[in-house]
Amino acid sequence: MVTEMATIFSSICSFLLANKAAIASKVIASATYDGLKKVLDFSSLKSRISKFFKKDEDAEKYLETICNTESKNTTKPYRDIEDSFEEITGETFDNELYEEIKNWVEENQGQISNVSKMEFKNEGGINIGIQNAGKNIFNIQGDYKPKKD
Repeated sequence: MVTEMATIFSSICSFLLANKAAIASKVIASATYDGLKKVLDFSSLKSRISKFFKKDEDAEKYLETICNTESKNTTKPYRDIEDSFEEITGETFDNELYEEIKNWVEENQGQISNVSKMEFKNEGGINIGIQNAGKNIFNIQGDYKPKKD
């Protein structure tokens, strides 16, 4: 059984966009920051929030954290936004940071809603297509051709 983890980023998107991004927020929740960077342009968000961090690396780490960390407050995700900032910087949270993230999410709601259509390409290993068998299939390198009994 696969349990869906709501990340801070997926919770804030869902919270801010309500039903507009319901499907996309589920996709966002299951994607990592590295995967999301392929379909969402975080550069504009990073440049907007960089002023709240002493180092550029901290802004990048913050984005990675909110995209990869499970949300503790899915009904009030701004608390997770605040907690993540304070954990990374050790400084008091500035509410203007939340406003910047909120504005970016609202401005990019079309792109965020389209995340549900994102495609990942397998750049290493083999592609596994549809598998049907009367027995267990173990994914191994190369072709698997069972012998007929």
